[in-house]
Amino acid sequence: MSEIKEYKQPTNKIEKGLLYLQHYGVKKTVAKTIRKMMGHDQEHYSYRQFLKENPVSEQELENQRQTVFAYNPVISIVIPLYNTKEKFLTELIHSFTDQTYPHWQLCLGDGSPKEGLYDIIKAATGGVWDERIVYKKLTDNTGIAGNTNAAMELATGDYIGFTDHDDLITPDAMYYIAEALNKDRTIEAIYSDEDKIDMEGKEYFLPHFKSDFNIDLLCSHNYITHLFVVRADIAKASGGILSEFDGAQDHDFDLRVLEKCTNIYHIPRVLYHWRCHPDSTADHPEAKMYAYENGRRAVENHYKRLGIPARVELDTHLGYYRTIYEWPDTPLLSIIIPNMNHVEDLKECIDSIVEKTTYPNYEFIIVENNSADEKLRGYYQEIERRNDISARVCDFTKAHPDTKGTFNFSALINYGVRQALGEYLLLLNNDTRMINGDAISEMMGFIRREDVGAVGARLYYGNNTVQHAGLIIGLGGVANSQFLGSGREQVGYFYRSTCVQDLSAVTGACLLTKRSAFNTVGGFDEGLAVAFNDVDYCLKLRAKDLLCVYTPFSEWYHLESVSRGLDHEDPDKKVRMDAETKYFMTKWKDTYSKGDPYYNPNLSLTKFDYSFKSKE
Repeated sequence: MSEIKEYKQPTNKIEKGLLYLQHYGVKKTVAKTIRKMMGHDQEHYSYRQFLKENPVSEQELENQRQTVFAYNPVISIVIPLYNTKEKFLTELIHSFTDQTYPHWQLCLGDGSPKEGLYDIIKAATGGVWDERIVYKKLTDNTGIAGNTNAAMELATGDYIGFTDHDDLITPDAMYYIAEALNKDRTIEAIYSDEDKIDMEGKEYFLPHFKSDFNIDLLCSHNYITHLFVVRADIAKASGGILSEFDGAQDHDFDLRVLEKCTNIYHIPRVLYHWRCHPDSTADHPEAKMYAYENGRRAVENHYKRLGIPARVELDTHLGYYRTIYEWPDTPLLSIIIPNMNHVEDLKECIDSIVEKTTYPNYEFIIVENNSADEKLRGYYQEIERRNDISARVCDFTKAHPDTKGTFNFSALINYGVRQALGEYLLLLNNDTRMINGDAISEMMGFIRREDVGAVGARLYYGNNTVQHAGLIIGLGGVANSQFLGSGREQVGYFYRSTCVQDLSAVTGACLLTKRSAFNTVGGFDEGLAVAFNDVDYCLKLRAKDLLCVYTPFSEWYHLESVSRGLDHEDPDKKVRMDAETKYFMTKWKDTYSKGDPYYNPNLSLTKFDYSFKSKE
């Protein structure tokens, strides 16, 4: 295919460098090389700048101390101790005694040998024991699970949370938890953003600005981690921490308790500092293989508890997981392709599926619209006569003669769905090409779940840069793809480009949905002839509490022009685009005012790579 550049997965630094050069050009490649040679970390620099632009003032902390809440829940934080360094333990305790919200409880289960850490704790509070600290010297060290459970038994608060024995929380952490619970007392679990702090407690780096609750992302990796608190009765009824998941015990615990929760709240602020050496995150990850295996089992057990037939595999990126669904049947899938002329595009699209797909039960519904190419007519007859596939051409223009000479993607899709026989519907542009043979099977795995309304894939331009990795509301204007234009081999911020996750929308160029969901929301809005009809459809699904899932394990080429802009260059198209934009934004005004729940408000809406928001 002349439109597609050959792609080879890089296996070493030289190949990665050449691909970077291909994707981003000489200027960016030279700049990146110079930064690396000088030992400058762009992410560290950007976060330092972010912190300078978003300081927490002493006046703000004082205002929090003076705040009187109507509801004052006690938040019990459970910490297992074992030979904790005096410096780290002292700093940890100070991070609690410095809290602007006073109604907390620190539950310490000490598995250290001999006399334990009592004297260090008392010294950290000025020699006078703080009654909010509950300490128990354990007779034996029973590991992280046993020590944590022993500490949890000491908890008497309304909510229970966990921190590691050498980490820190921000002075306003408990305040923001209490504030959230005062706004909504039905919240059952809360988690916050986090960053890392060096061993000297001087530099903050690698902030994790997280999505709101995202079950498919949580099954891909434990993005929640810290700070996490859950209603005490739910935590205690869970059975606590299980030693069989050591190394991934928090991932297992989070999944088990969150399965019981219906109101999970995310605080989009860094409230937790995870102590870590800046270089340690890349050191010998293989040493924790037992933890990754336990994490894999934790996710697999989650599916078992829900009765979903799935197995979980370790991803190529350690600490990340891939779910393989094992549904017992293969229901009919209708692949709906609107088409006008472009016989070669359509042929290559269909051939790529027929030659590669491992999914056995499908039909093609070609929705003909205003074509004038006689070669196309011959191809239509050819595919309808084929015995190896089921294909039908449905002439929208003939059925709707009043639309001759016009284009309305939504109307074409709705018409195609009415002609289709399948229980599941794959909406596909005619300029797409399947890459991996299990691309459809991968998407079908997710759509079979009752809670899923749409599934999207990872799409590439012909030059192997990302065209679609899931849509973010408000990104680059109305909506756009995260990681747009990044290299195919680029994993993105916390691997978000290359792991399964829930998002607000996916592109209609390759969108799998179920007929029942399509009918429930009334199909595509024909008032949106060209622009944003796929986003609108996904938002309608979300309004019905159905998930839109993005899976990078379904890969396709989408040979749309890398630099579009055509709608704005053509005066008539610009008028149409402006009208549809106004209609769409009016329809979803409330949604946009709240921001995209799957995209952190601390991230830029003008860049596609999860850059931190800047005031510049």
